[in-house]
Amino acid sequence: MPETNSTLGKCAAPFLQLNCTGPGLEPTNQAFVLSIIILLIVVTIIGNLLVACAVLRFRQLQTRTNAVTTSLAVADLMVGAVIIPCSMTQEVYRCWFFGQTFCRIHYFMDYWFTNASILHLGCIAFDRYVAICDPLRYQQRVTNRTVVLMLLMCWLCSALFSAPILISLSDVLSRGVMERTSCPDECVFIVNFGLMFIIGICPYFLSLITLSLAYAKIFSVARVQASQIHAAGKHGADSSSSASIVGDANSKRTWLAMKREHNATKTLGMIIGFFLLSWLPFYIISVVDVIIHYQIDAVMWGTVTWIGYFSSAVNPILYASFNRPFRNAFRDIVSCRAFTSRRGT
Repeated sequence: MPETNSTLGKCAAPFLQLNCTGPGLEPTNQAFVLSIIILLIVVTIIGNLLVACAVLRFRQLQTRTNAVTTSLAVADLMVGAVIIPCSMTQEVYRCWFFGQTFCRIHYFMDYWFTNASILHLGCIAFDRYVAICDPLRYQQRVTNRTVVLMLLMCWLCSALFSAPILISLSDVLSRGVMERTSCPDECVFIVNFGLMFIIGICPYFLSLITLSLAYAKIFSVARVQASQIHAAGKHGADSSSSASIVGDANSKRTWLAMKREHNATKTLGMIIGFFLLSWLPFYIISVVDVIIHYQIDAVMWGTVTWIGYFSSAVNPILYASFNRPFRNAFRDIVSCRAFTSRRGT
């Protein structure tokens, strides 16, 4: 992520033939930090691959909701495969080994994938809102075409939100807006607040408010539905007539269907909440740094950025912990049973 800090220290003597700040960690600490980040990369990539493979392999997981969660997993996978490895070298060695052009492209992709994740969360909230608040019209309102359009919007709009970063490719256009720090072999920028507002702060805080209000409504309606179905089930159990028995069976089927929707809504709600909370420190720091005239140091920036990256590894863990179909699918994939039987077809 671009930093808005202008006090990152002086360039050191050439480090590995590069002119940069140089390592800020002792060799032992470097090895420890590298081990932790490599573990994060592995967990992020494997976990999100499991999500995608589970949905592609198991028909029971091939729902419209899971089409969005699979696309979200792709965004998280790209963070783990492309963004985190490059950020790792910058964090540990305080040098950038991949050239100035890719430095700018790296920042563009960083914000692209993060904003794509934010928009995916909005699509998930819309899907859950219709499923819980307007279930009778879910099939009409959330069609395959609707899902495809939502996913295209997520990727294209997030790219447009992040496109202003590409002005950094031009030293003339980026002057006073997004400029590199003085060390030529570091990938750190001083970012104008206006640009930061467009590419990050505005999308994040608008999403935070919208998603919080949407899920407050969803959980409110879900509680009412659960109490109504429970009351209907008790009423059916108190009557011995055949009509009541049939009604009780219908009520039970309705309850089971609604319970599945509620469980999915809770799991996805936790994913939304965890993502927003993980990135909240970064965007708060982005605002505060401008107010105090860019006095926040690189260590703080690095800390809040890595907290945000951590969210990309957590989603598959939440699926496995709170969603039984995903948990069973993960187990079958890891044990290779998914590829040696017809269970998933």
